[in-house]
Amino acid sequence: MFMLNLVLNIECYVPAMEKLLSYVLSGRIRRKILKSLFDIEKTPTILAKEIETHQSTTSRALADLEKNGLVKCLTPKAKLSRLYAITESGKKVIKRVNRIIKH
Repeated sequence: MFMLNLVLNIECYVPAMEKLLSYVLSGRIRRKILKSLFDIEKTPTILAKEIETHQSTTSRALADLEKNGLVKCLTPKAKLSRLYAITESGKKVIKRVNRIIKH
């Protein structure tokens, strides 16, 4: 029974990871945000300046990344200057994306 559960969990995980890879690979802004957040948390304003895009575009991308579990808002109750960090899932995805892009 344990092996069956393990196999089912792995089968569920693989398509989810592939879906996230495709999602990140298809979005240049999403890739830039994940790369920028890899080592330190940042606000949408700082991210927008770093990746040279509008703050509204950055905020929308952050909201989508958060819905997909790739980033997390560390200060959700803040009205301004919310702080975002990459999740462990986000780190795994961007590492794989970087390997795919390099090849």
